[in-house]
Amino acid sequence: MRYRIETERTDLFDPSIVITMALRINEDVPADALRYAFDRACSLHEVLNSRVEIEPSGEAYYVTCDNPRNTFSETELTLSGLINDNEKRRFRIEEGEFIRGFKTHEGIIFMMHHLGGDGKSLLYFIETFMRCLNGEKCGRVPFRNLTLDNLPEEGRLSHMHEWLLRIWNGRWKREKRVFGFSDMDAAYREFWQRHDSVVDIKRYEKTELESLISEAKNAGVTLTSYLIAGMLRDKDHKADIGLAVDGRTDDNRSMGNQATGISLQYRYNKKISLEDNARNIQRLMKRKLADRKRLYLVLQFMGRLDPALVDALNLEHAGYFSSRTSGTVAGYLGYGSKVKDLSITNLTRADIPLEYGRFKIEELLFVPPVVSYARNVTGIVTAGSVMNVVTHRLAYNPTAK
Repeated sequence: MRYRIETERTDLFDPSIVITMALRINEDVPADALRYAFDRACSLHEVLNSRVEIEPSGEAYYVTCDNPRNTFSETELTLSGLINDNEKRRFRIEEGEFIRGFKTHEGIIFMMHHLGGDGKSLLYFIETFMRCLNGEKCGRVPFRNLTLDNLPEEGRLSHMHEWLLRIWNGRWKREKRVFGFSDMDAAYREFWQRHDSVVDIKRYEKTELESLISEAKNAGVTLTSYLIAGMLRDKDHKADIGLAVDGRTDDNRSMGNQATGISLQYRYNKKISLEDNARNIQRLMKRKLADRKRLYLVLQFMGRLDPALVDALNLEHAGYFSSRTSGTVAGYLGYGSKVKDLSITNLTRADIPLEYGRFKIEELLFVPPVVSYARNVTGIVTAGSVMNVVTHRLAYNPTAK
């Protein structure tokens, strides 16, 4: 295999790029059985049998890896402890390490580098894992991502964006800088010496969840709009909100980064009800989602920005590297001090079966990464009668090790 990293290039040098999912199943399974199912599931997904290669030109590719380093182990760490530990231990994607699995007292936890896929991809991996645990025969799953060639035609760039690309790419080529994995190691050390991860979990069980759904329905809005209104209620400024959107155009169930997103700005109006604010937010969301050009704009633009300049934006954010060009572009694109107030990914009701023979998934929890252009990132997923809303943020800590 050999696939060029294009629209997902922003994930390559981001120092905070690990997706986490935890699942609780109906019985305690020995670690050896879980490890066997994990290894089998990894062997079936093409992307988990690849590694990342950066060429001297700065182009990066997924290429075949004969001995990937994906691992499964037991640990006494809590979910928060695992996240803090594993974010600081860089995934060796150049050696084929995209996913780590753990058996813990809290359940089974998977942590995946975003280049292994998006949130839905990790759900589909869990489905394969559970089927393997149940002894089912599973077929191989090809890698899929969003490339410049397969993005919808409506996402073509405007003349202004084409002009910006020519200016910025031209300036960057004069700087002639390409980064490698040693730079990535140094950036991780620099970033994580000053940050700790903080995870807050709000759990909605059946009665509370049904009440929340009923309130949103009575207001005539989606649950996502209703939740966003609640998040903004105590803010006194116009919030910049990012929402991840599934970019799959053919309903494939492959692993790979196939997410896109929209952004909107909204100031909570305290003179009207929560429900009215939710309706206003929903109108904004619907308008943005209906604009196919804007829906794929960021992927088109970032996929055509010089690859090493995209890397430099993340390295600017990490505090490892700075230049006149990358500093200007980072500020303009939201990699500097001005980042999204809220970034939300709602996987809604998990798009996988919950029962696999005698095994049943009773609860899922989703922790998105705090990517370089975000501040507070919220992951939402519902499984069975439980919805978990998880907010992930980074705390500045100059003494963190």
